[in-house]
Amino acid sequence: MNDDAQPSESIDAAPSKAPVATMIAPVVAFGATFVARKVLSSAYRSVTGSDAPSHNDRSVPLGKVIAWAALSGATAAVIEVVAFRAAARFFGE
Repeated sequence: MNDDAQPSESIDAAPSKAPVATMIAPVVAFGATFVARKVLSSAYRSVTGSDAPSHNDRSVPLGKVIAWAALSGATAAVIEVVAFRAAARFFGE
């Protein structure tokens, strides 16, 4: 090992997470996801004339249920990422 090597940054110097952002972001993500699912369900109802597919309703084809689950799950994942990043940026993380 080279004795002239500079020591790496200390672990104590690493930026810490803003505790407010860590507490607020999940709440914001949950609320935004709730609203987005309501909007998606309403849009589905207005376009198709029927309620969004439910995993409990066996009369709905499996393909529709899987497509709806993929769409709503992807929407929720995007909203979660945006909420966490926005909270981190807002609280200076």
